[in-house]
Amino acid sequence: MINKTKIIDYLLVYFLVAFSGIPFFYRSRIEVLIVFLLFPLMVFLYRKRKVDKYIIYYIAFALLIQAGQVLKFYYLPVTTFIGLHVRLLFAYLTLKAVDKRFVGYYVNILVFSVIISWFFYFLSYHSSFEYILRAKIAPYFKHPFIKESNYNYFNNVILYTINTKGEGFLFLKRNSGPFWEPGAFSGFLIIALLFNIIRNKYLWNRKSVILVLGLISTFSTTGLIALLYVITSYYLIHQNIKRRIVFVPVLIVGVIYLFVSVDFIGDKIMRKLSFTDYTYNTRFKSAQKDIIDFAQSPFVGLGRAEKTRFGEETEERKIHRNNGVTNLLASYGIFAFFLYFILTWVGWRNYCRSRKFNTNFALFALGGIWLIGFSEVYFTKVFFIALTMLPVLYEPVVNEEEVAE
Repeated sequence: MINKTKIIDYLLVYFLVAFSGIPFFYRSRIEVLIVFLLFPLMVFLYRKRKVDKYIIYYIAFALLIQAGQVLKFYYLPVTTFIGLHVRLLFAYLTLKAVDKRFVGYYVNILVFSVIISWFFYFLSYHSSFEYILRAKIAPYFKHPFIKESNYNYFNNVILYTINTKGEGFLFLKRNSGPFWEPGAFSGFLIIALLFNIIRNKYLWNRKSVILVLGLISTFSTTGLIALLYVITSYYLIHQNIKRRIVFVPVLIVGVIYLFVSVDFIGDKIMRKLSFTDYTYNTRFKSAQKDIIDFAQSPFVGLGRAEKTRFGEETEERKIHRNNGVTNLLASYGIFAFFLYFILTWVGWRNYCRSRKFNTNFALFALGGIWLIGFSEVYFTKVFFIALTMLPVLYEPVVNEEEVAE
């Protein structure tokens, strides 16, 4: 018998992910997201969920920041204003509608995404497959509601993005999964892995292995570093002192070996450390420029509109930013920045408590989120906004319904 409730819940969580990182969805104009917002809204109302004070305070704070930006710049595009609040509502309504099953469904969606991506990824090593996929199939997945942009995007067929350019070795291809690039895929996989560790109180289970193998296939430098960080965090928190003494030093030596011996990892990290005037798209250069921008408006930020964010600068190379951590700081200011990550930490802490898992792991989870955010502009995406709203779901009690999922 078809479980309609489960299907609806999976669709809700999927759209939360899709509008955060799958090009077919997240590149759409704000009107598309508004239409899709009706879906979680109807489910929320049908299931008679109650509105929490949490979201009221959240929206009020967002309005306060936007009001400060208007007073400072006398400018705030309607699409920018509405876009933020639509994302807030989409995240909140989805979480409340799905309730505590959210984590399990998210992990399953990412596991499924890895398995499906391997079908395309391994076939991409055949010389003609990518051409057929790009030229014959991908054109059917374009729609007229995509936002105009000066950036080049790779072809996407919803389940997979054709972006396999190798790093370091001519034969090496990278797995983007359904997301806009391999690094983005690795970030969503890290979140799923963190959730799965807490949910099962154990690292090495079948789903975690699939997530780890999927992450390795991205060959994302940040993703691999974050993976080693998560594994180290797990052993520091969850294992006895003898295992910590043996495992952690071995892992640290392994990281150093990878940096020194594997060219594409060490060389890429050194390239990303570049601060020259000719580098604008490295993580550290983006951080440097974001901090300079932040100093112009430290309390309410510069907003997301290009006119206030970058002033008269229009050259793509100079306005490109890919450091999500410092971009959030520059866009919304110091108060929003700290509140965003405090709420994120509280949500993970509460989830650890509800699963009777060491709550110190929540701080390590936050560190992992910072790591992946240092290389991708994640934190304005609707899924990551939802992570700041986890406190509305998880209280420090064991949730038997989720255990059964």
